[in-house]
Amino acid sequence: MENPTPASNTQKYYNYIEQMVRLRKAMAAQFYLEAIFIEYAVMEDRLASVLIHSGRKCGEREGIASKIKKVAALGTEESSLAHRYFPSDYMATLVDWKRQRDTIIHNLMNQKLATKDLQKIALEGQQIVKQLNSKATNYRKALERQAAKAQKQEG
Repeated sequence: MENPTPASNTQKYYNYIEQMVRLRKAMAAQFYLEAIFIEYAVMEDRLASVLIHSGRKCGEREGIASKIKKVAALGTEESSLAHRYFPSDYMATLVDWKRQRDTIIHNLMNQKLATKDLQKIALEGQQIVKQLNSKATNYRKALERQAAKAQKQEG
């Protein structure tokens, strides 16, 4: 398979809407592994968005763990806008969710796994996705306001 062409912002928006529909359907049908897969992909995309809007490098092949660490590092800078949106306790929830997800996915065939365990992780992931999308959007808008204000002061 060839490397896909990067999606435009409009296409990413439509992709996001489509994945949220799929996530809701997966949850309703109790397809929790599918839900977890979608949640992971959306989280990774939102974290990349935060890094890009912060002017940080985000490699195409960079994994979610690295993205979480970089966004968490942004959040430790108390004078930055990121501190307001991505405090350490919130970032710890992402790390914990990823750890639980990794344990399930990477040991799927080697563990006794109940549907309620998958449901718990999928529900937590769904909540994190909602929060992360909101935080990433609000952070981007705050950065845009900050840049406009600085430009106005210069002009």
